[in-house]
Parts: sequence; C-alpha cells; structure tokens
Amino acid sequence: MSGRWRAAIPILVAICLAACSPAAASAAGFVVTLRAPTHHPRADTNWWITVTARTSSGRALRASAFYQFLFQGQVVSTQYPSPNGGPTRHRPWTFTGRYRDAVVWPKRSVGVPLTFRVVVRVRGRGTQHADYRVRVRR
Repeated sequence: MSGRWRAAIPILVAICLAACSPAAASAAGFVVTLRAPTHHPRADTNWWITVTARTSSGRALRASAFYQFLFQGQVVSTQYPSPNGGPTRHRPWTFTGRYRDAVVWPKRSVGVPLTFRVVVRVRGRGTQHADYRVRVRR
C-alpha cells in the first residue's frame, strides 16, 4: 500500500463514522409541516390547521404532537390537540401521517404578536417543531 493511501485511510474512516452516526440519522429523520389559512386568525372562531409528519421520501410516520404558544420567544402556554372535538386532553395527540384540528384563540390574545408552535415527536427519529407567527384580530 502506498503512502498516499495509508494517509487517506483515517480520513475515510472519519467520513464513514460521521455519515453513519445516530445524530446524523436523526437530524434528517423526518419532516414536519404546519398549514394554516392566515397569520391573522379571528378570536373565538375556529382556525383550522393541518399538521403532517413524513419521512424525507414522503412516507407517513406515527407521531405525537402538542402545541406551544410563545410571546417574545418564551413559552407562555402549552396545549394539547383534540381533533375529534372531545373533552380537553392532557397529553399529546397521536396520529399517523397527518391530522387536522381547530384552534380557538381567546379574546385576550387580540393584537398580541405570538408564535404558534407545533411540537412533533417520532419514536426513534427525535423531535421537531414548526412555528407560525400570528397576530389575532377581533
């Protein structure tokens, strides 16, 4: 083996280890999307959102989600989805691929610049979130 190849072996090993590490695999583990009709929802009315969790190739994943409401970068409230309109939940919503939910903004949030965050967890792939800036109107 020539000296040039002998010097390249540690570099090739380092590249293989970096590409195969669990951190690299989980960083690109899945894609979260949040769709909403407007950045200016009305208070006390349904604001319909759609959340998806898929692999980068588009395959639906089994995941769980919950909401965080941020004011100036600080979490001021954590809520849990209830897409079927049932009683108030106290745990994340489990879904496969996508779900749709109606968020109702309270009157006290009118005019306040907020960030609506959906936090999605997929077992074995990690946690990601999708942020959406809103300013509630009357």
